[in-house]
Amino acid sequence: MRRGSWLLVVFLALFACRESGTNQEQEATFEAVLPEMRYGFPVDSFLVEESEVKNGESLSIILNRYGASAGLIHQIAQAAKGTFDVRGIRPGKKYTVLSTTKAQPLSYWIYEQDPVVYYVIDLTGEQPKVEKHEKPVEVVVRSLGGVINSSLFKTVLDAGASQELAVRLAGVFDWTVDFFSIQKGDYFRVVYEEKLVEGEPYGMGKILAAEFNHRKKPNFAILWDNGKPNQYYNENAESMRKRYLKAPLEYSRISSKFSMRRFHPVLKTNRPHLGVDYAAPTGTPIRAIGDGTVLEAGYKGGNGNWVKIKHNARHATGYLHMSKIAPGIRTGVRVSQGQLIGYVGSTGLASGPHLCFRFWENGKQVNPLTVQTPPADPMPAAEKPSYLLHRDSMLVQLSAVQLELD
Repeated sequence: MRRGSWLLVVFLALFACRESGTNQEQEATFEAVLPEMRYGFPVDSFLVEESEVKNGESLSIILNRYGASAGLIHQIAQAAKGTFDVRGIRPGKKYTVLSTTKAQPLSYWIYEQDPVVYYVIDLTGEQPKVEKHEKPVEVVVRSLGGVINSSLFKTVLDAGASQELAVRLAGVFDWTVDFFSIQKGDYFRVVYEEKLVEGEPYGMGKILAAEFNHRKKPNFAILWDNGKPNQYYNENAESMRKRYLKAPLEYSRISSKFSMRRFHPVLKTNRPHLGVDYAAPTGTPIRAIGDGTVLEAGYKGGNGNWVKIKHNARHATGYLHMSKIAPGIRTGVRVSQGQLIGYVGSTGLASGPHLCFRFWENGKQVNPLTVQTPPADPMPAAEKPSYLLHRDSMLVQLSAVQLELD
């Protein structure tokens, strides 16, 4: 049965149902049952076999099992050019075989590239046809809240959401919340989009609004569509983006703070520690906290492998003890905020893997954790009235998210 023939079946069934309703002497009525549709086919009209690509299998090996000749496989490869790379099928991927009879074991071969994209090889005509299809993706709005007991990631996962949501949520507040100092009792609320394919989670859409309450101080972020991607503003219509990120690592912990008198674990003496140490495994990516130009990149005594970046006439930052510097990072190169510049290590005077992060203001080293930086470009005045109406709507949705607060 070709795709679309099932419509005739449904029509005849509905007609029969109508006729049975007009016959008063008939004791039973006919109930129309819609066919099961998969990949656009009424699969209960076919013999169906489902399987997965095994290690070492190619398309020709698979189709040959169903009686496809070398000549037919060559025709399929020619028909697939520009649509489907027949050499690109991968072990573990699902495929489905639809056949009309046991005597004709191969009518359609369907390959799932991922949960959305699939390819159909149609062998019912004189020449094979190959088509690309996509399953419909449904976007639903979800909300979630949680109180931090250990970490943001664990709280999000314990609430039944994905790790991707935790990553994206941390990214929204990257400029305003120091996630290395979050504490028990901090909490979050978030309204976000989730993508579904055939009722199953497929991935995240956008975070529409979020609140992160850190040390009893609320921080709000509202997505505003102004033609630029991922533009978030707070409740006062101020951009969430700042000149500098809060930290040069995404996930870690502070192991030593800025101090004028600290016991050095290697030198075994008290001396100033003019930076912040972030403990992290060797190889953890290090990112530039802001746009700038590399002043130094290389090995320098107790600093080990390090990078120093000049951001403007007032500010510079340093990243010490790297296991290695990222490719392309050298003196004179321009870097952008969030760009990979190296990896955590323990080179130089270091007792274990960590990043020592330093911040200069007007040539003097200052505490990176207390630096106040201005936001990015402000919202255009003409957009503000519309934004404030949208903000009010999203804040209502956030406030409706239930939390179990002490």
